[in-house]
Amino acid sequence: MKFCFLLYVRSLLFKIPGRSMEKVSNKRSRCRTILRFVATGGLLLAWSGIVCRGKDSWAVPEVIYYATPWLLRGLAGLLAVVVLRHWGLRLMAVTCLLVSGMEGWHSFHLDTRPAMPAGAMQAAIYNTGRTLESTPEAWPVLAETDVTAVVEVGDFTDEKWAEFSAATAGMEWQRFGGTMLGVRGKILSWESLGIWNFYKCYRCRVSLPRHGEFTVVVVDIDSQPWKSREKTMAGILAATGGDPKAIVLGDFNTPPENRWCREWHSSLSLANDSPHRGFRETWCYGIPLLTLDQIWYGKGWQASWHEHSRHGSDHSRMKAVLAPAGDSR
Repeated sequence: MKFCFLLYVRSLLFKIPGRSMEKVSNKRSRCRTILRFVATGGLLLAWSGIVCRGKDSWAVPEVIYYATPWLLRGLAGLLAVVVLRHWGLRLMAVTCLLVSGMEGWHSFHLDTRPAMPAGAMQAAIYNTGRTLESTPEAWPVLAETDVTAVVEVGDFTDEKWAEFSAATAGMEWQRFGGTMLGVRGKILSWESLGIWNFYKCYRCRVSLPRHGEFTVVVVDIDSQPWKSREKTMAGILAATGGDPKAIVLGDFNTPPENRWCREWHSSLSLANDSPHRGFRETWCYGIPLLTLDQIWYGKGWQASWHEHSRHGSDHSRMKAVLAPAGDSR
């Protein structure tokens, strides 16, 4: 009986720990296998994003392209470099890191803010995430510019709207459902040109004391990445009406490098590419993922600066300084 008891104690002391170590080793091996699988899948998806860049002519490459911004591709490449051992996959990972790093370098600037040009104006676009009524601390900020477009405004009670108007004194506001435009001047007219369930587009004719009359187009594009942007982008471009002083303000839910914007550059320029400090991306929560909020302007303007600020929404507010172009004076 004592002999059997000693054997039992010995099995507890030596055999079970050995089995436990074997189980731990097997678990680690499975984790490494899963991690290698995830790293390989992420790397292939990142490379798909590089291949699909600017080729968003139909749903599949469009979704892949929009879902793989440079930051996510860079992280996927970094994980693959650390985890994978195959030389071919590592070469792909390093190349992915280099391409993503170049895009991040293009996005990031440390420019010095210039002096405000003579005769300049400020324009802004802000997606408030339907929380504007509950964030009164952001209201005075909207009155800092000459032209401000606000999308996803949310609902305002009459009392709250009176408070908002008082906090943005000097601005004239026009509401278009959940979107609105404010100017430090007059809104002469407006019309809706969007397509339901695809995009909202409001063409407004405004007048500012120092800049006269010009066209402002306010845009809010549907966020579903599988919906083609072809008619949307063509419709927005047509809404500018060829006005050299036109300004387009909107949440495009589309990177500005999309293929449908290529023809825009013959008549419009992107303020997001003007001098700035930090990253140009406006979404999400300060993380530089996508340049969704954009300001485009006609040949009658030139952008000297743009900057972002955070006011509680998942989108950053973007403000650009626009001065009359030399050949338009």
